[in-house]
Amino acid sequence: MTTGLAGASGGATGAAGSTASAGADGGAGAGAVAGGVGTDGGHDSGTTVSRFGKKSPGCGLSPMGANQTSFTNHRFPIPACAACTVPNCPKNCIAPPFVPGGRNAQMEPNGETFVDRDFAVELPAGYDVNHPYPVMFGAAGCGPQPPLMGPAYTVPNENNVIKIGLQQTTLPSLYNCFADGAMRCAVDLKNVADCDNGPEVPYMEAVIDWVENNLCVDMGQEFIGGGSSGAWEALLAGCAISDRIRATYTVAGGLREHRWACNGPSAAFMIVTATDTSNPVGPLMSLNVAEDTYGSAPARDELLKRNGCVGNTTAPYDSRYPACVKYTGCPAAYPVVWCEFPMGNHADPNYMGVNYLSAVMPFFMSLPPAP
Repeated sequence: MTTGLAGASGGATGAAGSTASAGADGGAGAGAVAGGVGTDGGHDSGTTVSRFGKKSPGCGLSPMGANQTSFTNHRFPIPACAACTVPNCPKNCIAPPFVPGGRNAQMEPNGETFVDRDFAVELPAGYDVNHPYPVMFGAAGCGPQPPLMGPAYTVPNENNVIKIGLQQTTLPSLYNCFADGAMRCAVDLKNVADCDNGPEVPYMEAVIDWVENNLCVDMGQEFIGGGSSGAWEALLAGCAISDRIRATYTVAGGLREHRWACNGPSAAFMIVTATDTSNPVGPLMSLNVAEDTYGSAPARDELLKRNGCVGNTTAPYDSRYPACVKYTGCPAAYPVVWCEFPMGNHADPNYMGVNYLSAVMPFFMSLPPAP
């Protein structure tokens, strides 16, 4: 099933200073919520208030084209920025280098571009339009092509959450990945600095807006996770829209050097494999141009600093997951768990007969309200 989206980009001019203020001119179409959560006027500045337990605008509304038995596909437009210069473009539109005709423009075989994308939705069993649910945004590694009917959702299988599968849009010749790593973002490496305003943050902002505006969401319990290219997507979200994403789960991946600026702390559960050559743990001695990163470990170290963690002391996390340690100097609201397998396959959460994926949702749901 494919359902057109309405009001997907939320408000283009949300009131400044409020973490989740209503957009002044959110798009509205058939069955849409008039006015959305502003993506360019309150997520990055002003007084920070806890979103935990706060109901989204979609509470009380009938879900648009989503059901409780399978994923449904939703395709929607994302505005192109009228005029802006990288790296000073807003988050609620696609920067000029990535729109059709731009030097980094890319297109799927069925015509999807950075300004015309999709995602998939599945509601929890017994969905109650007045009950605020956690949301899990899932991002797969390179491969699944749109339209998505669930293949992109490769993260924890939890029945009591709203599941969202995110969609890759890059040239099939570039492995159909998210635009988070060098050649998958800039078609020509000489233009990699354009990725400072890459298309993934506006895409995720627009998807979150739609979910909050059309479904009943606990706005303090929105999580994202993925493996390989999907891990890059999750780490970027935990960096650039940490005011909306409570925590991240990643298997492999990295954090780009050329990316949107980080805007706050984020709890994280990170899995890496020491022998992974696709996404090296690092730290790499010099910039890995193929991925525009110094490795997974530097991404972790940046996160520790951003979370306000003190020192690098660790302690065993849970005896059921012996490869995992928890950094003891991190604030209770922003823990970081690091699981490093001595050997294994790229982006595989299983090691020595243990499925580490099963630790993720308990980790997410045990987090205290963010300050």
